[in-house]
Amino acid sequence: MAIFRLEAKVFSREKRGRSVIAAAAYRAGSKLYDELREKTFDYARRVKGVIHSTILAPEGAPAWATNSGQLWNTVEAGEKRKDAQLAREFVLAVPRELSADAQFETAVDWAKKELVTSGMVAEISLHHPVNGKNPHVHILCTMRKIDGEKFSAKKPREWNDVALLVKQRESWADAVNEALKKAGRDERVDHRSLKDRGLDRLPEPKIGVAATAMKRRGLVEDTWRHQLVRQVKFLNAIRPMMKAIKEHGEIYQAGVGKAWWQKSISFMARIREQADKVVKKAWWNRLDTRQHNNGKDGPKIGM
Repeated sequence: MAIFRLEAKVFSREKRGRSVIAAAAYRAGSKLYDELREKTFDYARRVKGVIHSTILAPEGAPAWATNSGQLWNTVEAGEKRKDAQLAREFVLAVPRELSADAQFETAVDWAKKELVTSGMVAEISLHHPVNGKNPHVHILCTMRKIDGEKFSAKKPREWNDVALLVKQRESWADAVNEALKKAGRDERVDHRSLKDRGLDRLPEPKIGVAATAMKRRGLVEDTWRHQLVRQVKFLNAIRPMMKAIKEHGEIYQAGVGKAWWQKSISFMARIREQADKVVKKAWWNRLDTRQHNNGKDGPKIGM
């Protein structure tokens, strides 16, 4: 099922002296030299996950603006503050229903229209994770316009306008839906919030790359982010039943008994099942803690 995502964030030095050279190399699956740190960042080995990558620059931009190494080293050299904002990044979900070429073409056309025409230089990279899920595009953009052979002295404040971001979200949804229509697909995405769409659901939180990597490597059995997603999904599942009980004193759900007591039993069974899992997990965590503290085997309990 096609999903909507447009995430915009600013990349700055303030977090552990981050390098925009490293970020660009990672997203494009390339090898770049950071002149400021005198360090090479080599991510060419992950080229399998990077399907396409290109740089778009405004008309009349100098040649160095379309060379990844020269572009981002110029950005680094031009920003003097230790907490300087180096780049703006957009992360876009692209439909799995489209071919890789169509996914990339959709993102490139959108970036030209919404970003490059306003004066940004944008490096666009299409990623296909190894698990086959969540294909997405990273767009790393400059914070300044090109002014002749160099960057402008001031950063355009209008690029930080919330209203602009709202417009970009809507235009990306339109671009995705047009691409799906062109491909003969019936799926559509919607950029509006659940509330604006009149949907009585809690938004599911992101698991994130860090939690996913921790679980994949076996560092933790179950991260708190994975637990949170399951909790929200469960709350969304019981939300219609709770609303029906509050309004009518009964639960209206297909496939459940017609009598109110039959429906209530089904509802309470699900609640009990979830509560049982929570209690068991808490008990085993307590035993693990005691064993760690005492260095002895805890009691054996049949579950």
